[in-house]
Amino acid sequence: MELQERYIAAGLKHIPPAEKDGVEKAMRRIIAERLQERGDASEETEREVLRGLGSPRILAEKQLKEPPHLIGPELYGTYFLIVKIVMIVAVTGTLIGNTIDFIVNGETILRYIAQSFAAAIGVAIGAFGWVTLVFAIMEKTAKQKILTEIQEDWSLADLPEKEAPQKPFSRVGVIIGIIFTVLFIILVNQYTHLVGFYYTMDGSREMIQMLNQEVFRSYLPYINGMLVLQLLFSASKLVFRKWTYPVATANLILNVLSFVLLWFILQDAAILNPELVAKIAEATDGQRVLNTAFNSIKAVFLFIFLLDSFEGFHDAYKNSKKSV
Repeated sequence: MELQERYIAAGLKHIPPAEKDGVEKAMRRIIAERLQERGDASEETEREVLRGLGSPRILAEKQLKEPPHLIGPELYGTYFLIVKIVMIVAVTGTLIGNTIDFIVNGETILRYIAQSFAAAIGVAIGAFGWVTLVFAIMEKTAKQKILTEIQEDWSLADLPEKEAPQKPFSRVGVIIGIIFTVLFIILVNQYTHLVGFYYTMDGSREMIQMLNQEVFRSYLPYINGMLVLQLLFSASKLVFRKWTYPVATANLILNVLSFVLLWFILQDAAILNPELVAKIAEATDGQRVLNTAFNSIKAVFLFIFLLDSFEGFHDAYKNSKKSV
């Protein structure tokens, strides 16, 4: 019964601790009933029963006592994980940003504390709302497709100590990606005025902002849209757990859209602070230096996006060759 134990363990990985005992009993009962119906306790029968039950994760999450109504049990484990990550990172990032703003601009300590508290509460509520909205959209529009993909792409080889080589997503890597995406959302929406070049002149600290804030804000809705799509894609990685062709295709589309947006932003020379452009022009051939820098950034991101897209399809192909 080693295979059965591995199946149950795989299903319980995404279940809240308080629910694990009940879910485990329900899974054992379902498996025992299926084996009893077959009237055969051989290893081959066990394999057929488990294969017929499908993904252990979906089977386990369907046994939850009180599944949420807005977010179904099949997505709730991933939703709850991402809510915790995004809220913690959003609050921490906002507090760090407020602290840097306090140091740079020299506000009073009482004003700093009041602003930090209000900002932390606001960003926590906003993070919770946005993640909930993203998963509610997945629940209403894509859950059935996700579940079908998981079930069709799952096999006994996916259990721990799997029998065929797989290339799953790195859970830690996906979570780190979510953290950096949330921090970047906070940066572009609240603290771009702190991004610049700092220097000391005549004993005083000076700073030249990098971006033309008015022009940058005109691109902000598109940037936020891409970042929300990135969070949605990261959530789907935690749901699918490994590269498949649909996931790789979504990744390719996201990379293409990201590069197109980056291209248009870098084509706009007005995105930079005019004061900074004037300083660069004083020291060098300003326009040539800026063109070289912008083209270099485009080339680097194009290489990254191409490599990431290729890796997705390559790993999806390898995973499609597994034995069932």
